[in-house]
Amino acid sequence: MKSSLAYRVIAGILFVSAGIGMLAVRHLAARPAASGVLGLSKVFAFTYTPGKDFDPRQLKSVTLFGPVNAADWKYWQGRGVVAGVGHGWFDLLRTPLDKAVENLTGADFSGNPHPVVMIDEFGFDYGGNLDRKSAQVLRQAKLKKPDLALTVFQMREPLPQVLGEAYRDVADLVMFESYVHSQHNYWWIATQVWSARRYGLLPKSIFILGLGKGGNPGEDWADSPEELEEQVRFVRLIAPESPGVGFFGGTPELLASADALCAHYFDLPTDGSGLPPEVRDLADTFSRHYEKPTLIASPSLVGPDYNENGSGALAEPKTMRAYLINLGGADAQNVKVRLRNVPIRGGNVFAEGEAPLIPSRGEAIAVLKVTDKWREWVGQWVVEVDAPGCDVRIFKP
Repeated sequence: MKSSLAYRVIAGILFVSAGIGMLAVRHLAARPAASGVLGLSKVFAFTYTPGKDFDPRQLKSVTLFGPVNAADWKYWQGRGVVAGVGHGWFDLLRTPLDKAVENLTGADFSGNPHPVVMIDEFGFDYGGNLDRKSAQVLRQAKLKKPDLALTVFQMREPLPQVLGEAYRDVADLVMFESYVHSQHNYWWIATQVWSARRYGLLPKSIFILGLGKGGNPGEDWADSPEELEEQVRFVRLIAPESPGVGFFGGTPELLASADALCAHYFDLPTDGSGLPPEVRDLADTFSRHYEKPTLIASPSLVGPDYNENGSGALAEPKTMRAYLINLGGADAQNVKVRLRNVPIRGGNVFAEGEAPLIPSRGEAIAVLKVTDKWREWVGQWVVEVDAPGCDVRIFKP
């Protein structure tokens, strides 16, 4: 969330798994599974809550809190709240694999018989070197310490296959960073929901909404109780299988509003009532059945393949990885993708490549060879998609 590599804007598209209509999904999953997550029947997470102007002990609806100091688990356990110890990605991805696993499993949990770690954060390069290493760290850590509950902050992107499968197999909870400011960006959240549903993760995934402002320029998130409620209602609409919702940061006013919303979260409608027509239309648009290949792309869903040492350097030869979704009922083949600098930065094509196959109702990564200099960072360039016989929609950040 706070790392130099945490660069992506959020993107989202809603999709219903094959053969299951959205109305049926909403009806069957109105409340979380009885088995629970982390021993909880519902998950209301308050994460990185600022303590200077707000005492988190006054929260009433919280069931997951963190990161905390290792010894704090006793206080929170006494309230029926799961507390997680924080662990950054730095010493997991900047070290050899065996050392990374030791760093994660050997952390101080202050005698907690049911330790929980919050990993901040994974999801760097759409199935590239760092994502593959992240998946290995998770799998080997669970093998080495099965009783350690692994909860992961997933950065602002849908899931590539290597992470989706690792989260499905060994993560105890996935927390998608869904930090948006207004309904113009709700489609970003919905892509995360689409990918979580694709890998069967929604029953153990929550979507973390950003409250107020982040620490970097342009990080403006829900800034009023009204906007926050709309975002919560949107999450309830598109992800009824989720066991709850979460929040990052916040002001006292917004944290109080979030706390109150959690108190009746599972009473909120899953049919979109109470949301503006354009928001309901967004959900309906992306839940429809499409006969022909229907592709989703965005400048925000493209990023470089990083070197596996976690230094931030790019792998050689330099490539970009473009995440593509096919909502349609037929495969898309030989889809060409180009990245271009914006006109005021030269307008030149600097990377291009192809996705040979994007399966029906599936995803693919187009690997783009870098052929020239790029003069903007992720999300600020232009993406072009050539896909004969397909409908293509490109969302701009």
